[in-house]
Amino acid sequence: MKLLNKNQTFENFSVNDRNAWAFAALKKVIADKNYFNPVYIYGEEGVGKSHLLNATNNALLSEQNKVILLSAESLTYHIVDNLTNSEFDYILIDDLNLMPKDDILEAQLAMLIEENKKQLVITSTVSPNSLEVSSKLQERLQWGLTTNMTSQNQ
Repeated sequence: MKLLNKNQTFENFSVNDRNAWAFAALKKVIADKNYFNPVYIYGEEGVGKSHLLNATNNALLSEQNKVILLSAESLTYHIVDNLTNSEFDYILIDDLNLMPKDDILEAQLAMLIEENKKQLVITSTVSPNSLEVSSKLQERLQWGLTTNMTSQNQ
C-alpha cells in the first residue's frame, strides 16, 4: 500500500494546459466509473502525477467508494490476484515503471484490465509503449485513456 497524502486534492492542484486533460479525465472517472478504463498518465518526475492520484483517492474516499492506492514497487502477482476478487472498485497504481519484472505479475495485471470490473488509474514516468513489459500488457494499458503530463519548462 502507498502512503496516502490527504493534503493533495483537486482543489489545490495547479491546472494548466500541460496537465488539464489528465485532470479532467480523473474528474470524469470519479463521476462515471469505467468511462475511461484504464486511465494511464505518464510524464517526467515532478509534473504532478502522484498529486493527481492522491487527489483522486481522496475524492473517492470522501464519497465512500472502495479504493486502494498502491505503489508499483509493492505489486506482486499475489496482490494483483487478490485485487481481482476484492471489494475495491478503484485501483490506483503509482509509478508503474517501477513494477518488479515478473511475467506472472504482468499477465495478471493484463487480465485485471481485460476483466474491466475494477477502475484502474495508473501513473508512470514512461508511456505504455516504453514500459519494459510484455506487448500484451502494453496493449491493455492503452485500452482506455493514455495522456501525457509535461512540465511548464517544456
